[in-house]
Amino acid sequence: MKRLAPLLLSLIWGSALAHPVDEVVQGAYLTLLPGKVQLELDITPGEKVAGTVLRSLDTNADGHVTEVEARAYAKRVLDQSTLKVGAQQVRWTLQKVDVPPVDLLKVGGGILKIYASASRTDQVGAQTLSYQNRYQPAKSQWTANVFLQPAAGWQYRVTGQARSNDGRTLTAKYQVARS
Repeated sequence: MKRLAPLLLSLIWGSALAHPVDEVVQGAYLTLLPGKVQLELDITPGEKVAGTVLRSLDTNADGHVTEVEARAYAKRVLDQSTLKVGAQQVRWTLQKVDVPPVDLLKVGGGILKIYASASRTDQVGAQTLSYQNRYQPAKSQWTANVFLQPAAGWQYRVTGQARSNDGRTLTAKYQVARS
């Protein structure tokens, strides 16, 4: 029995850390701040689809991702996502890209992180934010969440959320107030 316990724990722990090997998992984290929306987009390619992502990322195929390659990749990804505040579509401004080592990405480890922001106008009252991610280098799983960071006399409260069945789209209704 003492030998069985470590084996069971390792199986449980290993499956809890696992992600799909044949899919790209994408998590979008949108944060409402005064005057802007920040995005952290985490892209985790599984081992069987990592080559597809790497070809788009390491465009000269030298096994190293330069800052220029990383930023170009991130801009292409951001061009495939939309953000609407109310009825107005706003553009993302790329801030930073974190790229794990290529050898780690090849085996389905590591997370590409794209950080961007979009300007918006704060107005007291009911507001709506809609985000859609159309980036699909291979079979993918999407999720999106909204976070609130009140500051500079502004307060936010989410009053409703809706997601598409595939996870690509998030619509959040929120209330804005001055404090």
